[in-house]
Amino acid sequence: MMKKSLLIMVITALVFGSCSKQQRTEKKLVDAMLSDDYETSFQAISDYSDWVKSDISNMTYNFSYSREKLGAKVNTSSDGKLRSLSWVTNHGEVYDTYANILIWTVNGNLIGFNGPLDAMLTGRKPSIKHQWSLAHSIDTIYDIQDATQPIYMFVESYVNEEGKTFTYISAAINQGLKLSIMPFFFDGIETAGNRPYVDDGHVDKSQLIKWDNKTKMLYCYVTDDNERVIPGQYEQYALSSTQFVKVKKEENEENQDNLN
Repeated sequence: MMKKSLLIMVITALVFGSCSKQQRTEKKLVDAMLSDDYETSFQAISDYSDWVKSDISNMTYNFSYSREKLGAKVNTSSDGKLRSLSWVTNHGEVYDTYANILIWTVNGNLIGFNGPLDAMLTGRKPSIKHQWSLAHSIDTIYDIQDATQPIYMFVESYVNEEGKTFTYISAAINQGLKLSIMPFFFDGIETAGNRPYVDDGHVDKSQLIKWDNKTKMLYCYVTDDNERVIPGQYEQYALSSTQFVKVKKEENEENQDNLN
């Protein structure tokens, strides 16, 4: 009985010891990122990224200190195989810049990437030193299953040089060691969202782009002539076997009633 109790104590100590080490690492790196020294801060971002990408337990870690101090957005796909971390690295006078980290699992191994999501999906490498500053905020991850493979949809947002806010979709397929952009994911030249809107602090970004897994329908925000989001109104895209196709106006209105 005593041996069993000792074993339980050892296991408990190991669990809590590992957890506290993870929390200590997170706190140390986050505090360094908040340094007033530019080089110290950006080196800490690099170190933080290396830590996130090296520990597979970060697939389930809550990153509570990062959420609290950095305002980090942590998203996990519903299949549990993909996570993203996104936060503002500095608040600019005109627009914010973001850091992004993506991690995913392949056969029990952890794969990671830091930097702009679009650069990763297209295989382009930014030439500037601090490439993460080009990133957009990753607000949500949706994973959907088509006939052959899972597709991950990333809802991203950014503010341009004119101070206008945009929210849009990037789509990717998991090809093992890398995520690759889903080509021709939307029909024609129009993509879902990616239109400017006024963000006065009252826009609920979680309601801008919605995915209905039951109907396989994507709902994207619309704006009025003053570039203000019209609550409860959406453009809709239906998922076919290969891409999203914009729903005609008549069908759109019918689906709109069902959504509301």
